[in-house]
Amino acid sequence: MTRTTTIKLLRLLIVVLVVIIVSGYAIWRSLNYTRGPEIDIFNPEDGYTATTSTITIIGQAQRVNSLSLNGKSISVDEQGNFKEEIIVFPGINIITLRAVDRFQRDVKKQLNIVGL
Repeated sequence: MTRTTTIKLLRLLIVVLVVIIVSGYAIWRSLNYTRGPEIDIFNPEDGYTATTSTITIIGQAQRVNSLSLNGKSISVDEQGNFKEEIIVFPGINIITLRAVDRFQRDVKKQLNIVGL
């Protein structure tokens, strides 16, 4: 193998390696968009029995453009955290959270809260 052949082979190897790294990074970053929106509710749990007339719903929404609680738009901070206080009526209260991402995919989470 001559010196020029070795240099050409080395250049080709470097170009292929750079293409693989850039492609891998692009795929890794785009995986979040393929998963769609996600809602995690930290407090209260489904089936919670409320002893007061109000409760605070705390959670986090990821990869969302809009978030609504029982049809009313609520705000999220830059990390996707939300905190919303609602009134609890006696009996079963059905609370629905709906998140929509930039591709109009949506996800819903439902909580059943028992009011005393």
